[in-house]
Amino acid sequence: MSWFVIATKPNAEELAYANLERQGFNPYLPKIKVQRRHARRVEHVYRPLFRGYIFVEMDIEKGRWYSINGTYGVQYILTNEGRPQAMRGGFIEELMAREFSGALDDTQRFEPGDLAQVCGGPFDEQIGKIISADQAGRIRLLMNLMGGEVVSTVTAERLLKVS
Repeated sequence: MSWFVIATKPNAEELAYANLERQGFNPYLPKIKVQRRHARRVEHVYRPLFRGYIFVEMDIEKGRWYSINGTYGVQYILTNEGRPQAMRGGFIEELMAREFSGALDDTQRFEPGDLAQVCGGPFDEQIGKIISADQAGRIRLLMNLMGGEVVSTVTAERLLKVS
């Protein structure tokens, strides 16, 4: 049995997963925990790790893979020269282990003294030292700009922790 990649229709990962499972396939939809802001609330939700793709474990020698392309939510199975292309061995098992251990948690925690890089906006790619972080996700960052130190407040979503 090998793992194969299935391209789904836009935002139809869950639909494709449920329908493949109903047909007797063994699908896998890796998810990542992300922080979502809505109506002045911050909550943690799980989203697909690879948007537009899910994985399915099957034996293509049994010939049942043709029905995958006709499944609700599925666009097509990735193929090479007309045959489904198997993923390299161990990739999905490693991904599952990381997901279940909590390693796929996108909610970064920032502490004073950490280094972070700004992603997007006027300070794109600037690295600074974190001064403070509040519960609302606002981070005060000390950056060296134009020969001096500048303090700026940035949302946590626009920062990437630097090792």
